[in-house]
Amino acid sequence: MGSESKPLKIYMLPFFAQGHLIPLVNLARLVASKNQQVTIITTPSNAQLFNKTIQQDLSSGHHITIRLINFPSTQLGLPPGVENLFAASDNQTAGKIAMAAHLLKPDIESFMKQNPPDVFIPDIMFTWSEQTSKDLRIPRLVFNPISIFDVCLIEAIKSHPEAFASDSGPYHIPGLPHPLTLPVKPSPGFARVTESLVEAEKGSHGVIVNSFAELDEGYTEYYENLTGRRVWHVGPTSLMVENPKEKNPISSNTNSNDKHETLAWLDTKEIGSVVYISFGSLCRLSNEQLKEIGFGIESSKHSFLWVVHGKEGEEDDNWLPKGFVERTKDGNRGLLIKDWVPQALILDHPSIGGFLTHCGWNSTVEAISSGVPMITMPGFGDQYYNEKLVTEVHCIGVEVGATEWSMSPYDAKKTVVSRERIEKGVKSLMDSDGDGGEIRKRAREMKVKAWKAVQEGGSSQNCLTKLVDYLESVVTSKSVEQN
Repeated sequence: MGSESKPLKIYMLPFFAQGHLIPLVNLARLVASKNQQVTIITTPSNAQLFNKTIQQDLSSGHHITIRLINFPSTQLGLPPGVENLFAASDNQTAGKIAMAAHLLKPDIESFMKQNPPDVFIPDIMFTWSEQTSKDLRIPRLVFNPISIFDVCLIEAIKSHPEAFASDSGPYHIPGLPHPLTLPVKPSPGFARVTESLVEAEKGSHGVIVNSFAELDEGYTEYYENLTGRRVWHVGPTSLMVENPKEKNPISSNTNSNDKHETLAWLDTKEIGSVVYISFGSLCRLSNEQLKEIGFGIESSKHSFLWVVHGKEGEEDDNWLPKGFVERTKDGNRGLLIKDWVPQALILDHPSIGGFLTHCGWNSTVEAISSGVPMITMPGFGDQYYNEKLVTEVHCIGVEVGATEWSMSPYDAKKTVVSRERIEKGVKSLMDSDGDGGEIRKRAREMKVKAWKAVQEGGSSQNCLTKLVDYLESVVTSKSVEQN
């Protein structure tokens, strides 16, 4: 077993975005807790985001280190310290940060040649890792921060171009375990990018995903049969790095003196009565779209907690319906926040009855872990696929949908999602005579599955142990071959 053998030397390489970085750092911590020597290769500013956490792990006796590689700021024309997508506010800056993943290849290869690891686990975005691992004869597994369901959908779309022959949707995707439809056509650029990422998984010993087996049920087998590669479900990593035995998944009680204002406000609300609205830190919604959301949530007559990024110092009337704040303050119906919030604690709060979300994978997993049903309104990239997992596969959410496909959070959309669609989605979930009861029940059931997965003996914990055992067997086989 992993805890009794000589530690493996494992290198992990996270991509420069929070949705990629956080779960791979969590995976590094989990693997290190199994008595393995893990090195996280990253750049200085990205290291600052998790260095404190790693230091705490070191004090617990885990073998985990950080190897710094200089970020090519000068070469890319970026200011010092801009090394992560959360620091970007336009496509040009985001493109340069993504380009850095390729420009760092020589430095990372040089380090690996001088200090070869037993195993290399790069993020899926480092497509060059396939050839590098082959050249250096280093066993490689690929880390994919999203769901294997998304990868299956990418493969099905690639295999069935005829499904998109029409100029208008809905588009029916054949060949998958569930009948699925996309309301809008994937952009050709997005299809090319995602297909190249999946292609780069070839030659690996498998793919590790930040999910749990029960969430991908049916799609794991589909993927493994299609590709011949193994899937390792180690997640949700955010739950696994906590101590599941110590955390009560039902309670969100904290010392009242330390409570964030959002939690104190939620304490005044009835159970399941509030819609939480957040589109993540990357999504940039137009003022027109924000107004439609405002009109939609106000017309729904339901209480709401709305978190908006990037509007600090801007006149509310620029991006909200005129008089919105004054009207929704009546009866303490809504709370608008323009700053960071403790999202996981908000979703855990019993007053939250639904989550109007962009379907980013981390937010989706947090909602599932809290048993909160979703109202889905994807913004860009893989979020259109995540919506389908929520609304059509597991039926734990209501689909608002999108009007067009966007590759980037910074692209201005030509048309907005209407206030009528948003109001309808909110009322469908939250009204007492809507479909909310059954959806809520399924969301609670999925929450139980998520928490069981991360407990000792659960599917994700077992998968982590099997993953480490498998890595040891691969390294042992390689050593025998060389001798």
